This record gives sequence, structure tokens and C-alpha cells, in this order.
Amino acid sequence: MTQIKKIYWADKLGAISALLCIIHCLAVPTFLAMGIGFISNPIIAFLFVLIAFISIYKTTRGNFTKRINIFLWVAFICFVTSTVLEERAEIFEYGMFIFSSLIILGHFYNMRYCLRP
Repeated sequence: MTQIKKIYWADKLGAISALLCIIHCLAVPTFLAMGIGFISNPIIAFLFVLIAFISIYKTTRGNFTKRINIFLWVAFICFVTSTVLEERAEIFEYGMFIFSSLIILGHFYNMRYCLRP
């Protein structure tokens, strides 16, 4: 019998939302320069954080590989910290890009290697 690995919706959602977060962070300065200000609303940042939390929670809930669980939660905590402290220093803005990329890599790693049939 052929066994098929199932990619859970949480991994897909997490990787896509983190990618959209990076695109959003890169596009906001351009949109602000064009006079489109609603895109910099803090509710959008909260929405990205909420989606990241839900996807990481659902991904790590059934996953018994401890290293990927720790990696995803550390990346999430650092991402939230960078998001909250973004206005204080420019280094946190770069941290948002880095930790969002790490969340994407964590979800891709989980999709590729950690799922059981």
C-alpha cells in the first residue's frame, strides 16, 4: 500500500502569511509615499501576528519533533518582539524580515521532513 504524507493547512497558512508579511513590510514605504496610508494600520500587523500564532500552534500541536517546535516558537517570539519594538530602532525592522523568513523556513522544513504518513 502506498503511503502519502499529508501537508497540514497550518504549515501552508504559516508560510503564505509570513511571505505576505514580508511583502507588506517592503511595500508600505512605497504606498505611504504614494499617499495610501491605510496599509500601515497596526491592525494589519496584529492580523499577521495572530495568523502566525495560529499556524505555529496548530503545526506544533501534533508534531513530536522537538527541534522544529522550539525553532518555530523562538522565531515567532522574536518576530513579535521585533514587531512591537519596530518604532524604537531600525534594527528591529530588519529583525522582522529575518524572523519572518525563519518562520517560512520552519514551515517548509516541517512540510518536507517532519510529517508522518
